Amino acid sequence: MSTYHRPGVGPRTERPGAKGAAGIGAIELDEAFIALTDGVVVCSADDRIASANPAAFRLLGEDELLGRRFGDLLLVSGAAIVQRTEGHVVRRAWFPREERMGVLEVVSTDVAERGWIHTIRDVTAQAEMLRLKEDFLLQVAHELRTPIASMSVSLDLLQQDAATMPRDELEHMLGTLRRSALRLEHLVENLLDAGSIEAGTFQVRTTATTIRQALREALEFVQPLVDAKEQRLVPRIAAGADRVFADPRRTAQVLSNLIVNASKYAPESTTITITTAAADGSVEVTVSDEGPGIPEDERAQLFHPFFRSREVREAAGGVGLGLTICRAIVQAQGGDIRVESTRGAGTSIHFTIPKARELTEEASGT
Repeated sequence: MSTYHRPGVGPRTERPGAKGAAGIGAIELDEAFIALTDGVVVCSADDRIASANPAAFRLLGEDELLGRRFGDLLLVSGAAIVQRTEGHVVRRAWFPREERMGVLEVVSTDVAERGWIHTIRDVTAQAEMLRLKEDFLLQVAHELRTPIASMSVSLDLLQQDAATMPRDELEHMLGTLRRSALRLEHLVENLLDAGSIEAGTFQVRTTATTIRQALREALEFVQPLVDAKEQRLVPRIAAGADRVFADPRRTAQVLSNLIVNASKYAPESTTITITTAAADGSVEVTVSDEGPGIPEDERAQLFHPFFRSREVREAAGGVGLGLTICRAIVQAQGGDIRVESTRGAGTSIHFTIPKARELTEEASGT
């Protein structure tokens, strides 16, 4: 086998040979060895590195490899065996990157007791996706457990005492059941929409409608949740900034998601304001709260799936899908969405919807 050093560090030797049965010579094999994006390290029987391609130097972050014991490198990285079969060992190792730890998968193959061939692959992205998936599943389980437990307790009490329960207590119990059912419905709808967005099958059906109508539909869902925190909803629909060309159900979903977020992160007894304004052939809708605000370094990530601000993720539930779905709906309708926030002074989410055609034509005099 030819011997390689990291380019610019040491020599490279090649051993030309006769063409094999497949018509590939040693030089061509050498070039393929160099070009591989996965690292390849060849060790002798005593575990010393005899050969390594450039990718191995890059992935391991080493300038010198030849003659070193490969096991020492794995020991320093805290490598752990994740699978062992006859002649193969699979390990996970951790190596420092610029701002985080990288995860490497090392597959070691026994070469007829003459040594080992180690294949090294960077699986940092896959490991991060797995971590996000596990965190997402835990959050979904938590979000489902809370309303289900509340519904179970309320139903048990109703089953035992409904016939003798005072009317005001009965109404309170039914209100609890309704809020829990709405919370479940909201979560399931967001999960289904997130799946359709990922699959590329997400659709909207636009028609002439009004913000007032969409807000009325949204309030049927959010009002009980807002009332539970004694918060106040203040709609301010401006004249000439109401009729839009949009999907009525989806627009109501955007409003409900934004109001739920505002309610969730803002303190009790605060005000949530919904305003509209005309803007260049569109209507701009703003949902504002009096919450703690969003750190500047997190604002660019707000619309990413599963993202939740570190300052409120422990205090408020959710799986981080609401704003992702809002952006998909708004953009599918031809609008845009953005965030403004001041630390300690609340957050405003602005989104635009095209005006209904008849209004646009009237405004332009056509």
